[in-house]
Amino acid sequence: MSDRIQIDDEGLLREAREVVPPLPVFEPRAGFATSVALAARDQRLGAGSGFHWLRWAAGGLAVAGVAAAALVMARPLPPPVELLLAQRLDLYEDMAVLQHQDALEDLEVVSVLHELQPEGKP
Repeated sequence: MSDRIQIDDEGLLREAREVVPPLPVFEPRAGFATSVALAARDQRLGAGSGFHWLRWAAGGLAVAGVAAAALVMARPLPPPVELLLAQRLDLYEDMAVLQHQDALEDLEVVSVLHELQPEGKP
């Protein structure tokens, strides 16, 4: 028993009291003891325990309803037909501009071809 460390319980308790300030004393609210006694009696008798599943089921249905509503609201709506047509028209106009730009570049190249000298001649 000499190899065991002896702990001074009273000394530790005294040190703990010095470090931890005492808690203030609170008076329970009126009717607290009665509500605790009624809850304990209900739990002992099993009253209301048959309806726990009903509360869980109602909560689950509420959560499922909110999730379904969120999914319906988050689903993107298809764009109107007019918007699709306008976007396609913009694409066709851009394509026409690019084709004309390519043709103009080709025209510039062709217009200077006669100025080129054959290779090897200055």
